[in-house]
Amino acid sequence: MEAVRRDALAFGEFRLDRANALLWRGAERIALPPKPFEVLCCLVDRPGELVTKDELLDAVWSELHVSESSLAVAVNALRAALGDDRQSPNYIETVPRRGYRFIAAVATAEPPAIARAADVEGASATEQAIDRRRQWRVGRTGALEMLDKALQLARAGQRQIVFITGEAGIGKTTLLQMTLDRMNQQGLGVLHCGCNELFGTHEAFLPLIGALNECCRRTDGASLLASIREHAPTWLAQMPGFLGEADRAAFQHEVFGATRERMLREFADLMERLAARRPWVIVLEDLHWSDFATVDVLSRLARRDGKAAILVLATYRPMEVAVGGHPVRAVHQDLRIHGYATELALDRLTDIDVERYLSLRFNSADFAKKLVERIFARTGGQPLFVTSLIDHLVAQGALVESDAGWQLVREDAASQDSMPRDLEGMIRQQIDHLTADERSLLEVASAAGAEVSALHIAGALDRSVLDVEQMCEDLARTDRILLVDGMTEWPSGDVSGRYAFQHALYQEILYQRLAPARRAKTHALLGAGLEQGYGLQAREIAPVLARHFELGRDFPKAMHYLGAAAEGSARRFSTREAASYLSRALDLVPHLPPEFRVAARLKLLLQRAWAWRASGDFLNSLQDLNAVVAHAAENGHEREEVNALVDLSRFCLYVDRRQSLPIAEQALVKSRAIDDAAFSALVQGNVANLKLMLCGWDRENASLSEQASALITGEQDLSMRLRRCSMEMVLEFLRANYPACCDATTRGKDLARAVGDVYLFVLYEAVEAFAQIYLGEWGRAKRNVASALAISERNANPQAVALCQLTIGWLYSEAGEYGSAARRAEDALGGMIEANPFTFFVGRNLLARAYVRMGDLARTRQHLDAMERRMEVDRVPMESLVIPHYLLTCCDYWIAIGDLDRARSSASQFLAVTSAAPDLPFLALCHEVMARIAILQQDAQLAGEHLAAAVSIVRHARLPHAAWQVYRTVAVLYGSLGHAQRAAKWRDRSRRVIASLAETLDPGDPLRSATFFDAGWDTGAR
Repeated sequence: MEAVRRDALAFGEFRLDRANALLWRGAERIALPPKPFEVLCCLVDRPGELVTKDELLDAVWSELHVSESSLAVAVNALRAALGDDRQSPNYIETVPRRGYRFIAAVATAEPPAIARAADVEGASATEQAIDRRRQWRVGRTGALEMLDKALQLARAGQRQIVFITGEAGIGKTTLLQMTLDRMNQQGLGVLHCGCNELFGTHEAFLPLIGALNECCRRTDGASLLASIREHAPTWLAQMPGFLGEADRAAFQHEVFGATRERMLREFADLMERLAARRPWVIVLEDLHWSDFATVDVLSRLARRDGKAAILVLATYRPMEVAVGGHPVRAVHQDLRIHGYATELALDRLTDIDVERYLSLRFNSADFAKKLVERIFARTGGQPLFVTSLIDHLVAQGALVESDAGWQLVREDAASQDSMPRDLEGMIRQQIDHLTADERSLLEVASAAGAEVSALHIAGALDRSVLDVEQMCEDLARTDRILLVDGMTEWPSGDVSGRYAFQHALYQEILYQRLAPARRAKTHALLGAGLEQGYGLQAREIAPVLARHFELGRDFPKAMHYLGAAAEGSARRFSTREAASYLSRALDLVPHLPPEFRVAARLKLLLQRAWAWRASGDFLNSLQDLNAVVAHAAENGHEREEVNALVDLSRFCLYVDRRQSLPIAEQALVKSRAIDDAAFSALVQGNVANLKLMLCGWDRENASLSEQASALITGEQDLSMRLRRCSMEMVLEFLRANYPACCDATTRGKDLARAVGDVYLFVLYEAVEAFAQIYLGEWGRAKRNVASALAISERNANPQAVALCQLTIGWLYSEAGEYGSAARRAEDALGGMIEANPFTFFVGRNLLARAYVRMGDLARTRQHLDAMERRMEVDRVPMESLVIPHYLLTCCDYWIAIGDLDRARSSASQFLAVTSAAPDLPFLALCHEVMARIAILQQDAQLAGEHLAAAVSIVRHARLPHAAWQVYRTVAVLYGSLGHAQRAAKWRDRSRRVIASLAETLDPGDPLRSATFFDAGWDTGAR
């Protein structure tokens, strides 16, 4: 028979759309995982022919080595989807030991049929099939009207947040389903997010990421994916399945240094952009089990200004929140107080509602009247209790359907004494009436999670996947505890049906039935099965595996996956969750064999310290580093103690730098007992480098820094490589070897990108920019810092933003745009920002320089006083990198107020600092300011001597930053002596240097229009 090769095919009541990978039964879309769908296509291609197992395995699993069981599971999934009976099939016939044959007639589908099905699918974000239980829903008229009103307001652009609260089983999920059914035909976008206890995990933003993943995989998901790519790249970075290899590197650059704050902002931006095209409904179910980051998203979305056609429906159980201390209740109350949210507290059904339910279910108003009193009396109208009790009575044969309709045939079964007294009792009784095999299966399933696959629980039951899947299908088909919930495919290529508990209470009660020893063994088996099924991709589900192994008492594996989960949270820019995973791992340390405990604790504390550091939380980071020092010292781990002390000495620079040197010297003393040349050199170099940075230039310290850098050149440890870059940056900057400094900062920026630390990246960028300013590469400096500023602003990193703004401000001040420079500095600085000493000194120096050049001497004095208080009263040292700027500004200030004695005193101090170091540009500028003082004192000879020294320096080095100022002052000196021609010659030299600076700026750069670059500007003016 000739093979069928068409994209749109029909067989029986089904339509196969291969082009869009869809299977339809009428208007209903049938969910099929990729592998079963491919098997179906292979069989339908050759109707009536035998397709061997080898042919199917080669066609569908060509890239994997799998057993025939994978094929059997896929065919079983197909039969379940098609409603086919293996014994008397209508579609797929088994040819024993050989393969399968598709026996139904296959024809080309009419295009309109496929189109109509697609139209139906596109009109609704949920499946179109309406199960019979949906037809029995009653009550909630008032609640539905309230939600309808909220939707109307949302459509008008008034964003709506509705919290739906109530006890377990009260009908929150049912109300959501009723609401979504009413909304399905209205062209709304729906993002349906579910939070799970136990193994849904508390990973940051996980419910939202899962919902976005699901929406993007739909046939109409391309536009949503495009919007995420454009407006929320940090979220797309959490959805690696949608990133091609070519995208990955670009996205790593795009999301470098991203923060939780950025993810919050991007999600709100994304939803508002989507809502501009059509209204969107965001459903957040069971927020009492959500991660805290998801609650933050809800709060952020509610508080945003501006209109947005967004309706958020969030459910939670108040009792769970009260007991567990979850923040959702506090957020709910705060939003409601400020008018951002409303509450819909669900009550139980009335007796009229229960009677209506019974009438619909049994299709008899008379029978409902007979039954309602005893049902309502026992259940109190608790919805889940009502439906569970009726299910139980039907299953036990107390309620029986005959030709005459439904009847209560066993009065004793429905008596007050025989019926359970509460919902939990009802569920327990239902469980007790299951077979032993069914109970065992469900108990294992309860440990697996709210949604389970036959694949997952088969290993823990030591039964075949096919047997387990059939049991689950039987339970779901008879409405007993489980529901069919699609298919699961593991990275190994195995597939099976996926199932969900009818309500979380079933899972909770079943889980409670597991005795401690069996519970631990079950979790260990479930973890091992998942780990094997996911193989090399096991880290993708690290939080789930960590929890299984933790409860399964395999503590080394639990700690391994907790560490991986912390890394995953860090990639989601959520330090709090990362620290939480590491804290859980620390709690497991006592369960390790004694010989492993100390090393594990030290490693985890250090990992958590760096996690805090990357987020800018220095206080928590320092606390953990101090804990490492204490624990290492207590247990004789000298290297770990010294390493933590070195980290402490560097981290203190941004908190309390008075402690930096004492801690570094403490590390140096302790390092003498460690026989490791590279490590000892690093510790010695750290002390020397800190002294260079905080105490000024010293040849011996410079030599020690250089030796340390040379010894650790080949080290692969990331922290050691970062320290080497920092040491070389400081050393080369102080000796005015600016090209070498830029080489060190470039390597440092690459490493900062690798660890995702935006502030460290910007710190390197700022130092590099100053080096480029002194080299005359103004355009390059501005472009690089502007790029760093964009990254910092996008990632809402205030310290990094401030440092970028100040660095750009310095460039503006060099170009004589003092007003712009001062405005940038005033905007950047503030209490929290200035707690960082480096930012404080850079910013206040810039303000003092700008105001003295503008002639605002009162404000100049204010900022000089602030720096002097920080240095003299608080004993906080100023970096050697910025001290020359401070001393030069002091000189300018005393000159401006006419106190030449103090000007000379400051200049002498300036000379002592710059002549001690190979700081050529500032040595030249020191001579230049001393010449200006001499000119004001009419000492032309002294002024000439200083200018001769300055000219000699700038002529023999590439120092345009200093050269134009030196040449200008030479012109002023000759002008004061009446040598107009010589003055004009030196002014021209100054202008040529200034013109070369202008040429480095981009042609359209606004800074090019600064008066500084005007060839007609009098370079003698300040």
